[in-house]
Amino acid sequence: MLHVSILVRLNLKSKVVLLTMADLKQDITEENYDKVLESLNALDLSSTDIDFIVNLVPHLVESFYTCLDMQEESAYRIAMKCLNMLKRGCSVGESFQNAIIARADFIERVRVILNDAEGTVPMDVRVNCLQLLANLCVQNLANQKKVILFLHPFLFKYISSNGGHANAAAMILYNGFIYKAVDADLKAILTCILDNVEMNRAAQTDLPEFVCIFLEYLISESNEIVQEIDNLDFNKKMLLFRYLIEYIRQEDRRVRPIHPDVFTYLLEQFKKKSDMILKTDNVQLDAQDTEEAFTLLALIADSTCIEPYGSFLRHDGGLFLNLGCLLRQMQLLGKSESQNMFTPVQKIEEILRIKQGDSELDIEGQISYSLRSAVVKSLANLAYKSKKNQKLAREMDIIAAILECTNLDARNPLIKEWSILAIHNLCDDNVENQQFILGLKKLGDAENSLLTEYKSGTIRISDGKIAKN
Repeated sequence: MLHVSILVRLNLKSKVVLLTMADLKQDITEENYDKVLESLNALDLSSTDIDFIVNLVPHLVESFYTCLDMQEESAYRIAMKCLNMLKRGCSVGESFQNAIIARADFIERVRVILNDAEGTVPMDVRVNCLQLLANLCVQNLANQKKVILFLHPFLFKYISSNGGHANAAAMILYNGFIYKAVDADLKAILTCILDNVEMNRAAQTDLPEFVCIFLEYLISESNEIVQEIDNLDFNKKMLLFRYLIEYIRQEDRRVRPIHPDVFTYLLEQFKKKSDMILKTDNVQLDAQDTEEAFTLLALIADSTCIEPYGSFLRHDGGLFLNLGCLLRQMQLLGKSESQNMFTPVQKIEEILRIKQGDSELDIEGQISYSLRSAVVKSLANLAYKSKKNQKLAREMDIIAAILECTNLDARNPLIKEWSILAIHNLCDDNVENQQFILGLKKLGDAENSLLTEYKSGTIRISDGKIAKN
């Protein structure tokens, strides 16, 4: 009996409110704006009566249309109130969402508002209209299809331009993509997302929430981008790789690691691209393939000390061998007669000039900057408690190559420290490698610019005080 009485009261409330709503158009026409706002503020969308809420839709939509076309500030407030109520009502579910989108001219009217090139529609209205479309698409496959098919050119444009519409546009595309509402052009989606990433990187600002959510989904939850990465414009591909480097470095992202298929693809691309460097004697390595290989090297180097990537990479003997050969090739190129980007910079005087910004060498601007450090860092981490990689290092002369990196080099910061760690990990619980290093015989002093300067008396160390006679 109590349940019936509640329903009677709810139905009675619906009739009273709908009667008030029926008078809205007349009140708006007569400019009784305060009365209209009072009626709208009295509505309670948290009611459990679904029919009551759904029946409000045509009145809210018509009031929004009418007031938006007026010039008065009070009418604008009514339009925004109706628009926000429509947005909130979408949380009720499909019945409310479908009642809005079923309006014959609704999507077309919204399209006109969003495409307001002359700026006659306030930005706040356009943003809220796009947010309403996004709410209409939440867990609603039919609406996703309608909205995306009709408005996809605008959605791509808004995400690429990184304006106030970007977040809502990304939300719509994201929902449509994960529920497969339409046949998605993944290359176009990835390109416009990376446009947004590029603009925010330049402005040093955070990505809009749903741009970030969408990109992280493509990186960690799906393997679909594997088929599209090679089809990207080269600059966009490098931007994606650099984003992935930042992604794995952030501790809070490690609960959502890169999808295994995506990571495996990146690893295979590195092996493929770096193989070209191993087979060349040309020190002018400025081609796109070389930049791609070196960018992926930075990604892999960081991955070797982060789980779950590190454990996966330590089991890849081919990668360890590839990195060891790459290190030897870089050393070979650096020893060529002509000075090049792999030639070590070890003179104290030149290192000080570089630190002070007085050197003609643009070391940090070169693609080779920190490359050997990255290789040695990778080898050090991959040798950690790996008998297989420790053995490979001994048999393929990789230990000798690492020992050669224990000198100071301005082109490769921390290379000496990474080399020491690499030797430690190669010898840890490995008698064969320990014996290998113990068996090395001194043939003479290696060329070392630091020692040469010291012996010739050219190094001057001062505490900054003027020496007394």
